[in-house]
Amino acid sequence: MSESVELELLINCTQATVQRFPWSTNYNATVISELNRTEVLDVLGEMITRSRGYVPQSADLLTLREFITECLFPTTKSPYELPWQLKTAWGVVFGAMLMVAITGNCIVLWIVLAHRRMRTVTNYFLLNLSVADLLMSSLNCSFNFIFMLNSDWPFGSVYCTINNFMANMSVASSVFTLVAISFDRYIAIVHPLRHRTSRKKARIFLLIIWALSCVLAAPCLMYSTVMTKRYNNGKTRTVCYMLWPDGRYPTSMADYIYNLVFLILTYGIPMLIMIV
Repeated sequence: MSESVELELLINCTQATVQRFPWSTNYNATVISELNRTEVLDVLGEMITRSRGYVPQSADLLTLREFITECLFPTTKSPYELPWQLKTAWGVVFGAMLMVAITGNCIVLWIVLAHRRMRTVTNYFLLNLSVADLLMSSLNCSFNFIFMLNSDWPFGSVYCTINNFMANMSVASSVFTLVAISFDRYIAIVHPLRHRTSRKKARIFLLIIWALSCVLAAPCLMYSTVMTKRYNNGKTRTVCYMLWPDGRYPTSMADYIYNLVFLILTYGIPMLIMIV
């Protein structure tokens, strides 16, 4: 490790690593503050290679190593700051879009649930589509918009996981519901005398749709994490991303395969089905 790294920085980064990854070493922050350069470097090496008898997952080690690297060697460029005029303009536009999306989908929910005669098979599918859109707009889009405005994720690791899971689950559910609607309309138009899908079967189809969507989005629950980037001017930015066992985008093959499978299952195959 470069001699240019100051002892104070080494100690501060080691203490921060201990606080973030308590399983990584036997040392505590107080003991670390009394160590010399060689001893601190030994502690950092220990953190990377072993963990108090606990064998961490490869993703945990990757997160730890990236955390140490970002702390010791902050990027030289300053974080991009969006001008306040653009922040205000985008906030007004996106806020209006969110309000329309949330209000519109809530109205659909009220119409179908509050009026018994509206509880048809087709409307069940439309209701499910509204639920998926409502989850996306309220639990994903609004938080992502705040992140994009400030280039910073202030909502923590737990909601990073929820955010990524909700995004993929909602997209998959919306697409699968559209496929179900196309099947329902096909039968109604091409085979009008054939026995129609009952409301009970429609509910079963919806349960299957949500189950498949959850399975497809499950990797987000296992591999979502946050990382803090440090800059030479003292500023920090936290990002929410997917850290796979073999790394992260753009070098991770697992990330590439997952996104390819997700694209095929939520775009390619549904598009072919609805065209045919």
